[in-house]
Amino acid sequence: MHWQRLTVLNRPRLSQIIAASTALMVAASMLIAAPSSAQQNPNPSPVLVVDPAATATFTGSGWGHGVGMSQWGGLARDRAGHSAEQILAFYYENTVLMENYGRPAGSPTPTPTPVPSAATTISNPTASPTRPEDSAQVVLATASTTTLTPEGINRITVDNQNIPVGGQSAARAPAGSAITFSHHDDHWHISYNGTDICGNGCVGQTAQLHFATDTAVAVSTTGRSYSNGRINLITTPGDPTRFHITLDSLTVQKFLDDPHNNPASTTSTTALPENTVQMVLAAAEATTLTPEGLNRITIDDQNITHSGLDAVRAPAGTPIVVARVGGLWRIRYGNVDICGNGCSGQSVQLHFATDTAVAVSTTGRSYSHGRINLIAQGPGRFWVTLDSMTIEKFFADPHSGLPTTSQGTPPTTPEPVVEPPPQPVHPEDSIRVHLSTTTSTRLTPQGANRITVDGQGNIQVPAGSSVTVTRNTGHWHFTINGNDVCGGGCVGNTAQLHFATGTSVAVSNTGRSYSHGRINLVPSGGDPGNFYVILDSLSVEKYLRGIAESPMNWPLAIHEAQAIAARSYASASMRERRASASWTRPFDLYSNVWDQAYVGDTREKHADAATWLRAVENTAGRVLFYGGAPIRAFYSASNGGHTEGSGYVFAADLPYLPSKPDPFDNQSPNPYASWSRSYTVAELNRWLNDHPDTAVGQLISMEIISNIGGSGRLDKANIRITGSSRTITITGGRLQSRINTAAGESGKGQLLSTLFTFTVPEATVPLDRIPPADPQDPPQIEPTPNQQLFYSGVINGPDFCLNRSLGGPVTYAFDGDKDGVADVCALSRTRREAVAHQRTLERLALVEREIFTARFAEECRSVAETFGEPDKEAADECQQFRQFTGNAPGVPGASPQANGGTGTQPPTYDDQTETDDRTFFSGIIDGPDFCLNFSLGGPTTFAFDSDGDGVADVCALPRTRREAVARQRALEHLANASAELQTLYNAFFIVNCHEGPKTLGERDKEVNDACEPHIRAGAV
Repeated sequence: MHWQRLTVLNRPRLSQIIAASTALMVAASMLIAAPSSAQQNPNPSPVLVVDPAATATFTGSGWGHGVGMSQWGGLARDRAGHSAEQILAFYYENTVLMENYGRPAGSPTPTPTPVPSAATTISNPTASPTRPEDSAQVVLATASTTTLTPEGINRITVDNQNIPVGGQSAARAPAGSAITFSHHDDHWHISYNGTDICGNGCVGQTAQLHFATDTAVAVSTTGRSYSNGRINLITTPGDPTRFHITLDSLTVQKFLDDPHNNPASTTSTTALPENTVQMVLAAAEATTLTPEGLNRITIDDQNITHSGLDAVRAPAGTPIVVARVGGLWRIRYGNVDICGNGCSGQSVQLHFATDTAVAVSTTGRSYSHGRINLIAQGPGRFWVTLDSMTIEKFFADPHSGLPTTSQGTPPTTPEPVVEPPPQPVHPEDSIRVHLSTTTSTRLTPQGANRITVDGQGNIQVPAGSSVTVTRNTGHWHFTINGNDVCGGGCVGNTAQLHFATGTSVAVSNTGRSYSHGRINLVPSGGDPGNFYVILDSLSVEKYLRGIAESPMNWPLAIHEAQAIAARSYASASMRERRASASWTRPFDLYSNVWDQAYVGDTREKHADAATWLRAVENTAGRVLFYGGAPIRAFYSASNGGHTEGSGYVFAADLPYLPSKPDPFDNQSPNPYASWSRSYTVAELNRWLNDHPDTAVGQLISMEIISNIGGSGRLDKANIRITGSSRTITITGGRLQSRINTAAGESGKGQLLSTLFTFTVPEATVPLDRIPPADPQDPPQIEPTPNQQLFYSGVINGPDFCLNRSLGGPVTYAFDGDKDGVADVCALSRTRREAVAHQRTLERLALVEREIFTARFAEECRSVAETFGEPDKEAADECQQFRQFTGNAPGVPGASPQANGGTGTQPPTYDDQTETDDRTFFSGIIDGPDFCLNFSLGGPTTFAFDSDGDGVADVCALPRTRREAVARQRALEHLANASAELQTLYNAFFIVNCHEGPKTLGERDKEVNDACEPHIRAGAV
């Protein structure tokens, strides 16, 4: 992590909170318990401790991890006349500066792959398509009204012109909504969700429903759905109330291959003639067929004997009513019922003479070729199909085309082709940058734009307006000017906001805007409402323009060195992650301290950005290589006069990052060449004792005993701390983490690096003279032992405890003491109070995300590293603390800042979903095989197998049990972190008592229920 001061809520003791990243970059703690020093002695000497009022002083040098380039050292070298190449050569030994990202000379830059248009405009509607690739327009039916129900993204037009609705430039019905079309008095009337979007009517000859590829639209008139093309409604001449329902903007092959066009694997008892096709016209429960001339009716291609005739033929022009009831056919014409109580069979055929036609009531259309074949779809429904004809005959049918006296076929306008991002030939050609993980984002495009789902569709946001995007149960929702254009939800996996070149889009989650690439929203896994906000389809050079890692006013050479280091780091990270099976995220780089600070327009469009942008352009394509691959070019603000080897700070010992003196780093005007921090011993005691792995009681002594780094750093050094309760040995990185987390919460100065020493006064005060509590300590919420064991999730039903239930659908309850009562029911608090307590902790974490995140990092280091959940390990947020970290973020116009340890920061608390946050386990799960053995818990675990799959629910969560333990401990810490947080806890607790369950059912606890006074007091 890196170190940056933040202001939190402007509350008295929270006005200066160091970013949660402070605690996240230090090495994993090495906690070694030592035997108690207490011995049996008949005349023991008094135990002496350090005076709590005394001061412990920490003096150090540098800011950050000290690995690789020092930014302040590089600045001093620049001022001494060193070039960018010379600066880099000192900090990254034996590396080679390669041009063109190390590619062969003349490597082409990839261009977007052209996508063929979905259809070709039909210039002559009466021409007969004869090949699968020919354009096609199919008349589905003729009607006076129809209802179209699109499955996904759609757009409604009249004469191919958008219809403005509710401040939107184009009318789009929510996915799954029924849209009713009718036409009278030369006006279209189009309604969905009870509103006629045309008001007094839309003027035009045609109306269109454009729908997204890979979705479908149902047409009520035919009872069918269609997956390709668009629906085009065309008025009929001489009858202002009727119109043709056509399917156009598709090819013959797409029409034939439509999955909705296949009625069954076997359509009749006799195979169709060679080279013929079958078209599904409609689906119905009954239909009327009116043959123009000679005809014959068969069932399963067998003649029907009736009234002494071997074959049934209806008189020409006589309507034949066919229905299917209870799995039997009913066929009547005139007064003749040829089936009596019903005919059995799978299909009914009407054969009609060449050069005549048959009218089908279901479609309102007539057909001149083939035969009508009705195929059973179920006991009361059937397909109306037209078969036994060639493609040419179907499209040449005079009844199939539009009447020549009509206004003609308007030009077909397929949905705009969405060009996918270019497939990168090299990683640097198209990178993906993580901006946020969230349940909601608000995007504000400056200019022309369009939203797609899975690359399909054309939802447009008015320039300067915002669209709020959420995801629920696998559906996207896009809310523009208060209107959810998806209604019931747009179906699809990913969503994209494409914005025009030369414009920008603002992202609410980061508070920044971006001028390159596109916004891609990708589900993050786990909770269905959680998704990543990613900026993708941008090149490394565009990415570097928005990197904020060095102050604007620094000179060109150090900027050039910074640009090459940042480019090298990005290139190496992308290649390694894309090649790693453990990297499962759909992006290459984080935009924050986990990698490099990418701030987009904040940097690129800054008034003083010229020198930085020039440095990026001057060094374009230049990357540091070692051993045939780009290097992880780590850097920090200041190394304190000596670089540190990567193996001492990080996991891997990289040969190009050695430990060696750097005489330029501690030159003026480096403000971090030396620093000092002082804390009272009382503060140090409180901070150490705030966490179980550093708790020692009253401090007696503290000393460095071994394993100091080559630069003098203490990341992996062993530090012995002796207290009145016990003696422990921890690493210097763990000590820095504990102090910085607590100091950040208290608004105190932090240790800027692990290159420090300390001075602690001698123990001179008898322990029995130490007051039991520091008067500066905030009031504590004193939990009883039982209160440490709380439930998670929501307990439904008033009799949960009375019936001795062990849980519900989202409850992880366990009977750890074998008393027949769920452990949550054995708590001193009622379940109503337990619900309010847990929800209060969740809200505190949302408010104080920096404190929560820093504490979460600490807890991850203190929880056992055993996993046993291989499906979750790749995404485990705790595990990231053991991996390489990124580099230092910079603030425009300010000093560069640096990484302070070894870990990668987990997502901040607002990156979690509320639903996901309420479905975690409580208590401690012991044993590495908890999930592997499908155990349902241990003595202090409330785990429950709600879905009956034999796996405890905690094992079915997206987080590992180590992550779950760390997260819950961090939540519990919030209630006691400060007096201000306790005040917030009390306020939130009252609200949650009112919003939580009202029934109790636990009479032995009701007297002490903490919610009851607030409920009786009334409104919040």
